[in-house]
Amino acid sequence: MEALNLYEISYPDYFEDFPDYSVLKTAKTAGAAKYDAFLSFSDCDPDMKFGDYVKIVKVRKLGQSTPRRNEQSFPGQDRIDIVNTLIREIGSRGRRFLYSSKHDRYATFHWAGGRLWLTDDYTGTPLLMDESMPDRHYHFSHGGTLWGLMCDFRDYINGDDEANHNNGYGGLYCPHWGYSEEDMQAIQKRAVDLGYLKEE
Repeated sequence: MEALNLYEISYPDYFEDFPDYSVLKTAKTAGAAKYDAFLSFSDCDPDMKFGDYVKIVKVRKLGQSTPRRNEQSFPGQDRIDIVNTLIREIGSRGRRFLYSSKHDRYATFHWAGGRLWLTDDYTGTPLLMDESMPDRHYHFSHGGTLWGLMCDFRDYINGDDEANHNNGYGGLYCPHWGYSEEDMQAIQKRAVDLGYLKEE
């Protein structure tokens, strides 16, 4: 999977009532993060041009998913890759959950700044996938069933080999997605092949 960096986009002199307002974005470069933030910002202010936008924002890099020199890589990177492959399988079938056609991107797990993040497919917002942050689902573009699955994926990435359905709804065996039986079986088979699910 591609390496991503985590950036904070702030507006130090633009919002008088909210001087500390900022958003988080994941991207390959600071410029790409800035442009992604601009796309969301322009929904609120359609007259704003990108050239004017870059004058009002400040970008700060918070972390990166690739190790720095002399820094060990995250030991669960292979599990992140497995989960991201499963997300792409889910997003390429049926109702295309976890994929945004508007932005042509999938939800993606990544490691940055020593922590695990999930970048939302629709908003591009990085959500800290830490058990101490239970309210992150309020910023997730899908419902509770898929949030439960994302938390299952988090548990798996953190080393739980029996994570499927830890957080309710049946995990990858959930019967309520509205996917065809053929699509669900294909997703489950892929999960078995990758080692996320055990052979029944």
